[in-house]
Amino acid sequence: MPIRKPTLSQLFTLSLIALVAALGLVWFVVVGSTGDAVVESSERVREEAARRIGERVADFLAQAPRAVRDVELALAGGRVRPRDPADLEAALAVELRANVDVGELTLTYARRSGFAADGALALEPAARGQVSVARLRDGGDERIVSRRVRAGADGRFVAERRELPEGSGAPAPAFVPETPEAVADPTLHLTFATPTRRDQYGSLLWSDVHWSQLDAALEEGRRRVEVSVQKAVADAEGEFVGVLRVGLLVAQLDRSVAAASGAGDPHRVFLCDGEGRVVTRGGAGDRRRPFGDDLRVDPESLPPEVAAALAAPALRAAAGGARAVSDSFQSGGEEWLATFRPLPETQGWCVGVVVPRAAYVGRLVAMRGRLLALLLALVLAVVVAGGLVLRGVRRAHAQITRESARMDTLEFAPAEAASPFRDVAEVLRSLEGAKAAMRALGRYVPIDLVRRLWRDRREPALGAAPAELSLLFTDVRDFTTLAEQLAPDELASALGSYLDEMTRVIQRELGGTIDKFIGDSVMAFWNAPEPVADPAARACRAALRCRDAVRSLALTPAWRGRPPFETRFGLHEDRALVGHFGARDRMNYTAIGDAVNLASRLEGLNKEYGTTILASEKIAAAAGGRFEFRRLDVVAVKGRSGAITVFELLGERDGEAPRPAHATRYEAAFEAYTRRDFVAAIALLEPQADDPPSRVLLERCRAYRRAPPPPEWRGIFVASSK
Repeated sequence: MPIRKPTLSQLFTLSLIALVAALGLVWFVVVGSTGDAVVESSERVREEAARRIGERVADFLAQAPRAVRDVELALAGGRVRPRDPADLEAALAVELRANVDVGELTLTYARRSGFAADGALALEPAARGQVSVARLRDGGDERIVSRRVRAGADGRFVAERRELPEGSGAPAPAFVPETPEAVADPTLHLTFATPTRRDQYGSLLWSDVHWSQLDAALEEGRRRVEVSVQKAVADAEGEFVGVLRVGLLVAQLDRSVAAASGAGDPHRVFLCDGEGRVVTRGGAGDRRRPFGDDLRVDPESLPPEVAAALAAPALRAAAGGARAVSDSFQSGGEEWLATFRPLPETQGWCVGVVVPRAAYVGRLVAMRGRLLALLLALVLAVVVAGGLVLRGVRRAHAQITRESARMDTLEFAPAEAASPFRDVAEVLRSLEGAKAAMRALGRYVPIDLVRRLWRDRREPALGAAPAELSLLFTDVRDFTTLAEQLAPDELASALGSYLDEMTRVIQRELGGTIDKFIGDSVMAFWNAPEPVADPAARACRAALRCRDAVRSLALTPAWRGRPPFETRFGLHEDRALVGHFGARDRMNYTAIGDAVNLASRLEGLNKEYGTTILASEKIAAAAGGRFEFRRLDVVAVKGRSGAITVFELLGERDGEAPRPAHATRYEAAFEAYTRRDFVAAIALLEPQADDPPSRVLLERCRAYRRAPPPPEWRGIFVASSK
């Protein structure tokens, strides 16, 4: 029993069912395992965010030790004179300008006399003071201010300041008193006393967030907030110079941490200490206030979820360890997730990241909905695309079948060869290539002959067969003279336009076969290689339309004012041999025989009578009453022994219009002429002597009247030229 092969539609349906089942399996597998994966990945996201913030904080804080090291190297290398306040001011200003996050550099100087019993540094009573360089920002403007504290003549300390110019070569203004009151001895401040103790001497000591010491005289709203590092420094000889303090602007740290939570980001990122107090501000609404010696964000200005996160056990666990700790908590009736990561080399700070659980779960729900919608859309797209593909295949198959059938019916017109399938498109292009070859062949041989050869599936062979043909010959009057007046390229253009018009009428409009072009001449025939209805009428109509088309062409702008081509036509109908003539490797499809020669002679006879279209008696009889003919003469053409009656084709007959009077008078005169009644013929012809054939016959009658023809004369005119 033969195996029944499935159809393309059945295969497509089975494939679609399998695809839908696979998509359903993907849905259950992905959605079922997504929840846990999202929770786990969210913890990693928070830990990564905390790690990045920790790196930013570390980079921020590292600027202060670098600045201390730079100043130490300058002092140790002797590039700065430690007892010259102006030299110290210049060195500190250079370092300040090189570090944009540094808010101040202060050197509190004194002379050491030793250490006291309690480990405190003992100082000489003289040569104490302080040099500070600070960065002040008012809106978008930035100023560098220098401040000095020195002992006055009365032993009291005074403070003075000045603004440093931007350029290093510009002169600085004079110092002006900062306040008329005396200020405290700067060596008594903890930032000097602590780093100079024996057990801390030469160590970097960090302070927590605090008000800038330089802004002590300002109200809190205008004071700068800093985190600073202090270190006792020495000169090139190792002698104690003083304590260098480098203060970093915490506002820069605020902005760096706040930038971790971009617009629309649900994560809240902040710095806090192990006691649950926030170090950095998250927005302009957060306020700072002192907590002991440190500054922290006021808890009342914190968002409730941040305040709740600070009370969670995860912070205590992170502050006492070395790794990130995550936890969840409730706030405002919503579940939140928090991660805390300790920051080494700080005052016990941690990075905190808080985010609502809905930020992840909500995404999961939305993702599930989108995935379901995507799957449904994908199924729909597969159905639609599959239907389109199936329709495309069917259309492509139908197109191949249709184009093959068109070729089998001898239709070689070009068609669209596009297809969404490459192999189908290649087949269609091959068919189009075959049709293009057939059309190209049709430019050299009659297209009907190409169709016949295709239909019969045979190659042309030498041989011919007799056929009843209606033949047409054309020639351009005085073409040689016209050719001499035109340049070669212009002549080629004009002749091409002329032959295009002739071909259009003969071949495309009236179904004739153009046998050949002989320079400006055309040979055409009807009824071969395929029979046609009423070939004589087609030949007559072709001559009339070609004449009108050529005249219209001469009036178009494309003719460019050249002399018009006047075409003469010869029409004849008779049997002739039609077929393939020539050699085996080089053939020509043509017609030969006496009928062809006579049609050519008729075209040439137009010169004798001044006419345009001459036809044989057979053509006139075959065309019937549809055309108006004038019987012109009985002629013995060159190369033939017998005489033929020649007719002039005047036009298509209009049933309501009377016959042209000049044609009727001419035919009456011709009857008198053949009866030797030359006087009567002359009388009829003289009134229309402007008609070229009438003028020719009139001259002939006058000649015979003067010298009558011999008795055997039968009215036959012997043409001496071809």
